[in-house]
Amino acid sequence: MDRSSFGLAAVLLMAVGPAAHGQIPADAGQVWKTYDIAPFVQQAGPGSHHHVVDWILQETGYPAWHGESPASLSANAQTLSCFHSADMQAKVDGIVSRFVSESDRPHRFTVRVLGLDSPAWRTEARPALTAIPAATPGVQAWIAPRETAAAVLARLRSRSDCHELPTGPVLAANGLPATLSGGRTQPYVQDIAPRPDAWPGWQMQSSACDEGLAIDIHPLISTDKTAVEAVVRCRIDQIERMAAVSLASPVNQQRVQVEVPQVAAVRVGERFRWPVNQTLLIGLGLVPWPVPAQNVSPVALLSDVKRCDVVIIVEPRLGGGP
Repeated sequence: MDRSSFGLAAVLLMAVGPAAHGQIPADAGQVWKTYDIAPFVQQAGPGSHHHVVDWILQETGYPAWHGESPASLSANAQTLSCFHSADMQAKVDGIVSRFVSESDRPHRFTVRVLGLDSPAWRTEARPALTAIPAATPGVQAWIAPRETAAAVLARLRSRSDCHELPTGPVLAANGLPATLSGGRTQPYVQDIAPRPDAWPGWQMQSSACDEGLAIDIHPLISTDKTAVEAVVRCRIDQIERMAAVSLASPVNQQRVQVEVPQVAAVRVGERFRWPVNQTLLIGLGLVPWPVPAQNVSPVALLSDVKRCDVVIIVEPRLGGGP
């Protein structure tokens, strides 16, 4: 069941009204509850109620909402509505409180993304970092006190082989995802096609591949303000080379060269929890870095294909403090 289905179910429940819930099967002890999310939405902006729904679905698991027993979850700018068991309502209540608590003084998170040509930076930095679990093969994560992490970051940025996304540091807000990205579009000749209305009777068909790096960070403070949970998603697409193929033109059999992209793709989805007074560092390993260097002409883009040891740094700043 997708989000629109949740919304439809909620509309049906609201149409019959709370007093008529007996018409809807409640064999699992489902109850109807609404939650005030207006403080979060007012601070976060229009459309931010979807982030509350998304986090609940991630936390509780999608199967819990489309099983044999009727269930509903929907939200608007003012209210989140839920029809589910008492146990699930307790989980939903806890998640909602993490979004709306202290919404008048939102917590912030500074996020940076660095790429280093060599993983040798770990030799010096590793003793200062404490490892935490990561599920994706090749991905490592560490935490460090804020001051220690700042010193590590300064050393990384001073290295001659260090590159930073052109966006620089980005501020993420509690409960709101932030995206850091960089990339480019690569045009190429994909095919040839007949064109009898123009000489020589055929034409090249052009296409383009988008290659780039996009990292989404969605952080949320725990209810007691001692820990941070963050969903981290990374997608990278890079054209490693264009393979040439010779085709015969459909009119005079002239040989024409077209291209087939050879693409490297990386997808990472992780969820981390760490103390709020620590900085999180995530090493993605040696992955494509399809971010054009500054002052590089478009002709040189394919020659700029490279891999980097990508490092994501997330630093909590409670209450919008320094």
